[in-house]
Amino acid sequence: MDPGQRRLAERRLLAALRRLHKREPLRADVRLDALIDEVRAAPPAAARGHRGSQPLAIGDEGLIAIVDAMAAEGQLVRTGRRVRLPEHKPTLEPEMRGRVDRLLDGLREARAEPPRIDGLAARLGIPPAVIGQLRAAGELVSVAPGIDYPRDTYQLLQERIDRIGAGGPLTVARVRDYLHTSRRHAEALLAHRRAEKQRIRSSRRGG
Repeated sequence: MDPGQRRLAERRLLAALRRLHKREPLRADVRLDALIDEVRAAPPAAARGHRGSQPLAIGDEGLIAIVDAMAAEGQLVRTGRRVRLPEHKPTLEPEMRGRVDRLLDGLREARAEPPRIDGLAARLGIPPAVIGQLRAAGELVSVAPGIDYPRDTYQLLQERIDRIGAGGPLTVARVRDYLHTSRRHAEALLAHRRAEKQRIRSSRRGG
């Protein structure tokens, strides 16, 4: 492999990985194919003749081999089909983190009947992309469109539903009355609970 092309590929892989981490700061790592797509989709806007404007003439397999070599050298971390920068830690900038914490606190105060998250997030200045990242990171549990619980609140509610189930059938009416919530929220909690149990059973059968 041409040494100049290799150095160019290394620079672009690192730059692309930084962009992806910045774009989705709560993700611990990114897919290898997404990294390669980012390298291909974002050609440098350098002036003609600048070394950064040189075309990259390495195929995907070559880029993957370079990723492996960079991982062996400690320039990045690869785990299976996912990669990250060694220094990357899933986090939000302090200002956005403060907004997210206020959002989570507001949802906790509402207990089993939180308001629609899109309106609350918009009032706090939290963009939809960040809400998606919170769900992907597990900080939010989405049980139905517009109904999200902080992870700790969801776990507490499931513990209470367990107690309901120990004393009789898990009906929407019983859950609604016990949790002092609406029928819509009770239905969403039960449906999500069933889906989770089904995923666990399917995973165990597949393993």
